[in-house]
Parts: sequence; C-alpha cells; structure tokens
Amino acid sequence: MKLSCSYVDDMLVRMAHHSTAIEGNTLTQYEAKCILLDGIIPRAMHEREFYEVKNYKKYMGFLIDNYPKGITIQLIKDTHSYLLQDIREDTGVFKTVHNIIVGTDFMPTEPCLVQLELKNWCDTLEYRLNLSNTMEEKIEVIMEQHLRFERIHPFSDGNGRTGRALIVHSCLQQGIAPIIIHKSDRQLYINLLSKLDIKGLTELGIRLSNEEQTRMKIINNAELEL
Repeated sequence: MKLSCSYVDDMLVRMAHHSTAIEGNTLTQYEAKCILLDGIIPRAMHEREFYEVKNYKKYMGFLIDNYPKGITIQLIKDTHSYLLQDIREDTGVFKTVHNIIVGTDFMPTEPCLVQLELKNWCDTLEYRLNLSNTMEEKIEVIMEQHLRFERIHPFSDGNGRTGRALIVHSCLQQGIAPIIIHKSDRQLYINLLSKLDIKGLTELGIRLSNEEQTRMKIINNAELEL
C-alpha cells in the first residue's frame, strides 16, 4: 500500500493521540500535532505524557520501512522499544515477573512461556492472513490476533499501545486502510476485549478501516491537486 506524505503525517498524529489517550494520556490532538509535526511543546506537561506522544515520531519511520514485512518476535520487540523509549528502562524486553491486568478475571501468559506463545502467535497470524481472501476476513484475523496478543501481555508495560501499533502494521502489510482505534471508542474496545467478543472487534475494525479509507482518499486527492 502506497502512502502519501500528507497521509503519513495525519496517521502519525492520530495514532499517537488516540492510542495514548486510551491509556490515559491527557494531551489533545492539537498538542500531539505541535509535538510531532511542528517540533514545539505548546504548554507545560508531564514528562511521561510528552514522551508517550513524541515516541511515535521515530516509530512511524520504523513502521513505514517495515510494514511490507510480516510481524516477527524481533519486530514486536522493536515496536515496543520505539514506543516506550525514555519512559521505561526495559524497552523491548519481555516481562520477567508475572503481571496481572487489574479488573480482569484472567491471568496473562507466564513469563517463561512468552517467547513460545509469541512464536505461535506470529506463525498463526501469517498462516491465517495467507488463507484470507477478503478485507473482512483479514480484519477478523487481525482483531482476533490482537485479542490474543493482549491476553499474552508479553511486556511489563506498554502492551496496549504495542498491540494497537501491530494492528496498523498488519493492515498496511495486507493492503488494508489502517485501523486506528479512537479514544471515543475506548469503552467499547475495552468491553469487547474483556468479553472475548471477536465478532464485535471485527465489526469495530471494519467500521474504522472503512472510515480510514475515506479519509485516506480525501488526503491523497488533496495532495495530488497541489
């Protein structure tokens, strides 16, 4: 999938804003745009919130260079490293202590099994995508695998934003308009994950991808007219 420069900038700002906002970041989309595209800090802000957004700048370069490739364990580690840079010291390192997602009734994968589970996850994602023929089928695979990734919860922190970045990577690799989960869909998204609702996640993914396709066409057409 060919992406225009204008669309990449637009996607960068919205990925950074919405994914971090889902995790509680309070910066507005305009403030994210100032940091990422204008190179300015519009107001005093918490250091963590600044880096949560700023890290998407380098990550976007990594994504553009690598999205034609399938997802591997190393790519997952690299994605986490870019998104958690200057926030945690264990970037790109799988958890060594068992973690629990507060408010849920399941136990994430034990640290000693993460590597094995993620190898199976990568292989399953590639195999099922290769068997999928339609956009809807591919999105169902991507969203079901996202659910599985969040259940593995391979890192001590940053699993949500890493998992959502991998959704975008898979979409681009498959020639599908990216699924960028909006902060306005946060509660729906969390509920669908907690209920293991693959059908609901797929419907959400299809809706967001279709909306993104329309946005992409508008931005690309505007750039061609310049």
